[in-house]
Amino acid sequence: HRASPAQLGDRLTAMAIDRRPLAAMSGKASELLSTMGHSVSVFEATTGGLIQAALQARPEAGMYFTCGATIGSCPTAAAAVLGGADLSALAAKAPSLGEWTKTLARRMREEVGSTWCIVQSGEWGTTNGNAGAGSSSVFVAGPVERELIIDAAGGDREGAMWHFAESALALFEQCVSDATTMGNGDSSGEAPFQPKTMTVKEDNYSGVEVSIADNAPDPEPQRTLQFGRELRQCLQAWQKAGKRGVWLKLPRACAALAGPIVAEGFEFHHAQAHLAVLTKWLPTDTPCTLPKYGFTQIGVGGVVFNSRGEVLMVQERISPVPKHQGVWKLPGGLADPGEHFADTAIREVREETGVSGSLVGLVSMRHTHGVRFGQGDIYVVVKLQAQDETIRIDPHEILDAQWMSKEKIESLLQDCRDGPFDGRVSANTWKLLAAAFGGQLIVGSEVMSSIGSKHSMMYTAPDVSASTAP
Repeated sequence: HRASPAQLGDRLTAMAIDRRPLAAMSGKASELLSTMGHSVSVFEATTGGLIQAALQARPEAGMYFTCGATIGSCPTAAAAVLGGADLSALAAKAPSLGEWTKTLARRMREEVGSTWCIVQSGEWGTTNGNAGAGSSSVFVAGPVERELIIDAAGGDREGAMWHFAESALALFEQCVSDATTMGNGDSSGEAPFQPKTMTVKEDNYSGVEVSIADNAPDPEPQRTLQFGRELRQCLQAWQKAGKRGVWLKLPRACAALAGPIVAEGFEFHHAQAHLAVLTKWLPTDTPCTLPKYGFTQIGVGGVVFNSRGEVLMVQERISPVPKHQGVWKLPGGLADPGEHFADTAIREVREETGVSGSLVGLVSMRHTHGVRFGQGDIYVVVKLQAQDETIRIDPHEILDAQWMSKEKIESLLQDCRDGPFDGRVSANTWKLLAAAFGGQLIVGSEVMSSIGSKHSMMYTAPDVSASTAP
C-alpha cells in the first residue's frame, strides 16, 4: 500500500484547499464500532492527533473510544505516555518503521484492552536526510490487521497530516468492515474467542455466572490488562446473545482484577472473607431485576426458665446504647449462618451465662429497619427450659446474671422511655416476658425444605380449637 511521492504530492495540493470535516472522515468506521460494540485506542505521531479528533468528533464516540495519545520525538516523554514502553528496545527489534509501528500497535492493544488499536508514526524533514519530505506508517491491530505506508514529497506538512489521518481512517474502516463480514472473527482463521482466565456457566434466568480461578491471571499488570480485554469481549458476546444478568465471583487472591471489572460497569453485590461478588445488568431497555443480597440481620433472645419458674436476666458489660447501660435484659445475640432460632438462643445463653437449655416454643418476633450498616433487624424471642441452672458468666460480655421471679422483675420495671435504666427492666422487655409467662407460644417443628434436601424449622400457632374442644 505504498503511494509514490509524486502522486501523494499532487493530492496534498488539492486537499489543502478542500479538506473533509473530521466527523466525516471517521463516519463509517464509527457506525460499525457502535453497532459491533467494539472499542478503539489511538497512538499517533506525525498526524498530530487528527485521527483521535476525527473519531471523537462523532456523537457516538463515548461508546467506542478508549484512549489516545500523541507521541513526540523525545524518547523519555514518549515512553511515559505509552505506559513505560521501552521505545529504544522496540526500535532495536524493528528493522523498519513499519515493523516498529506494528509491534507498538499490537503491544498497546494488549495493554489498553481495546478491540482495535491504531498506531501511526512517521518522519519529517531532515530526520530522514530529505528536507521537506516525509513518510507515514499506519498499522491497525485487532481482529483484522492491516498496514499502510505513504511517502510524501513537498513542503505542505499540514496538508500531509490531513491526508495521512484520512488514509489511516480509511484503512481502519476497511478492517472493521472486514471483521463484520467475517462474523467478528479473527483474520488468522482461529476458532472463536474463548476466555482463558474465567469459567462461564449459564443460569436458568438467561444470565451468566462467571468464576475466576484463584491462580489466574498473574498479578503482573500485563496479565491484568489481558483479563480486562477478555472480559470486554465476553460482555460483547453475551449482550449480542440476549443475556441479562452477569454474576462474577472475584476471589481474594485475584483482588487486583477489581479495577478492570468495575471499569466494565460491574457493581459490588456482596463480599465475604474470601471473595467478592459483582454483578452487571446487560439489557439497556429494562430495569435490573437481579435479587439484592441479604439485607436483614437476625438476633435471638432467650427467655430461660429454671425449675422454680424464675427467668434468667443479664446485664451487659457494655451496652450498644449508652442510656441502656446497666439495664436488665434477656441473654442472646446475632444468629450465625446456618443457625435456627433455637440454636442461636441456646448457644448465646450458654456462652454468656454457662446455662444450658432446650426449646419450648417461640414467644414473639420484632422487625425493625435501618439498624447496623443500614440493615433491617429481626429480633426473635424463644422460650427455653434450663437443663443446667448453674450461672457461670463470661466476664468479657456480661457484668451480672441472676435468676429472677416474675414479682422481682415487675418491681424493676421502668415505664419511662427516657430512663434511667441502670438496674431496671424496660417496658418492651417486660412485654416479651409477660407473653412467655402466660401467653400462647408458637410451636416449631422440623420439616423437609422444598428447596433441595435441607431441613427447615416451621413455626406455627397452636390449634386453639383443639385445646378448647369438649
